[in-house]
Parts: sequence; structure tokens; C-alpha cells
Amino acid sequence: MKVPGGKLLRVILKYEGERIVSVKFAGDFFAYPEEAIESLEEKLAGVSVKQVRGIVESELEGVRLYGVDAKSIVKGVWEAFG
Repeated sequence: MKVPGGKLLRVILKYEGERIVSVKFAGDFFAYPEEAIESLEEKLAGVSVKQVRGIVESELEGVRLYGVDAKSIVKGVWEAFG
């Protein structure tokens, strides 16, 4: 998906029912510290899609994001979920 500003966010999501099995984020964005995105991917594994917003907001608090924001990440997961 394209986020505001024209950057690309790719969400690769595997799920069973309403539970996220795994998620990977890729695209034209950066985070500082870099490991914040990997940590977010790990935190989202095994949770209900209904918990995504709270986890994303909590995990990305204080993280500098360039080319994407937390709201766009939540939207990307929900869109990938279908």
C-alpha cells in the first residue's frame, strides 16, 4: 500500500482465524532504532488482529519513523488481514 507522502509499505501477513501467525514489514521507510520494526513483528505474532492498534502504538512509542507512521502500519495490517 502507499502511505501518505507516497512511500511504500508492504505487509506480509500469515494468520489463522483472527490470530496473527507472523507478520513482516518492508518498504520505503526507516525506523530508529532499526530493531524496532523487528521487535514489533515479534510482538504481533500470536495476537488477535483486534489487538494490533494497541500493540503498534505501544511498541512504536519513542521510535523515530521516516516514511511511515504507526497509523499506516495498523491500516496495512488490517488491509492484509482482509
